[in-house]
Order: sequence, then C-alpha cells, then structure tokens
Amino acid sequence: MKGIKTVSILTGSCATIAVALAGLTSVFKIVIPSLVFGFLLALLFILLMVCVHYFHKRNTQLYSMLGIVFAVVYGLLICLNYYLQLNMIKQMIPNIDLIAMDNPKSIMWVIEILGYFFMGLSTLAIIPIFGFSLIEKLIKITFLLNGILGIGGLIAYTAGLDIKICLMGLVVWNIIMPIGTGLLTYYFISRDPAEA
Repeated sequence: MKGIKTVSILTGSCATIAVALAGLTSVFKIVIPSLVFGFLLALLFILLMVCVHYFHKRNTQLYSMLGIVFAVVYGLLICLNYYLQLNMIKQMIPNIDLIAMDNPKSIMWVIEILGYFFMGLSTLAIIPIFGFSLIEKLIKITFLLNGILGIGGLIAYTAGLDIKICLMGLVVWNIIMPIGTGLLTYYFISRDPAEA
C-alpha cells in the first residue's frame, strides 16, 4: 500500500507541474515546450487515473476503470497530435496550414478538441468515487468543471461557434486542471489507500 501512495503522490505532483507548464506555454504560444509538456501531461494523466483506481475500494473501481479507459483515449489522441506536430514543425512541411495549431480548421484542432473531450469524460467518470470531505468536494467541483469544459468544447467546435469560445475554455482549463490535480495530490498525501 505504501508503494501505491508514493507513486500516486509523485504522479499527482508531476501531473500538476505538467498541466501548469502546458497551460502557460500554450497561452503564451511557446509552441515546442507546449507540445512537450502536453505530451508528458497525456502520459501522466493516464498514470494518474491508474493511481486513482488503485487508491480506492473495490466497490468504486468501476468508475475509476471508466476514468482509465477515457484517459487512455485522451492520451492516445493527444500524444499522436503533439508528436505529429513536433515532427512536422521541425520539417516545415508544405501546406502546413492543414496541420498547424494556429489554424482552427486544421486536423490537429479536431484531434485536440476530441482528446480533451475524453479527458473531460475521464474526470467526470471518477467523481462518484470521492466522498464529502472538503478536499473531496473540491476535487469533485474541479473535475466536474473540467468535464463540462471538455464536453462544451466539443459541442462548440462541432457547432462551428467562434473559436474564441474554445480559447476562453482553454484559459479556464489552465486554472481548473492544475488546481484539480493539485487537490488530488493533496488527497493522496492526506490518506492511505486503504482509507479511500
């Protein structure tokens, strides 16, 4: 059980740093670091959901397993997206507008929106796991907001609404997700896996 707690704390800490750095670098359009931190976040988020799964009692693990499934889809989409972008930016491919993230009509935006939709589903799936202590309520609120942002982003983008709506969601996500992963890390620190 001590190993689960240690891995959970380390994963939560690293995910919190990665989400904060991915958010900051994307807002300031520092492209390559944004892609690298985003890639790392996708991998860490999957591991974070696995930690949530192993941290909780068997009777709630259906929810955490759903969280893992959605996190894996998110991770695959985002890792593919960012890996392609890192390699295509480096090679300066002709007709890069079709794949560039600064073109909201590019295929990379479609993959991005779909990926973060699945991250939202992942955080929504694990909400029932948490109880009613203050920290657990705060985790539920941040993960609910993330889920709403993921679903809302997909709906807004698919409906062809102004891209500024999606970008406003990104700014909110840059605040909510570091708080959510930080709260989850604190939760891991303050409890033993057997108690959760």
